[in-house]
Amino acid sequence: MSSHWHYQLMKHKTEHGCEFYAVHEYYDLETGPAWTENPITVDGESIDDIRKMLICILKDCDTHGVKDYE
Repeated sequence: MSSHWHYQLMKHKTEHGCEFYAVHEYYDLETGPAWTENPITVDGESIDDIRKMLICILKDCDTHGVKDYE
């Protein structure tokens, strides 16, 4: 089974009703959408890796917008 993923900005709510945003990996699977339970971390083996990751995150946020975390 093949899947496609992208970075997804997701809106969360705390148990007290406060909103915050975090980036997750989001997957388009044959069975429907899925995403990582925990937000991603920005890390890499080099500064260039970090730059590339941040550019991809920004591009995907512009492309896919914000989804509510359910």
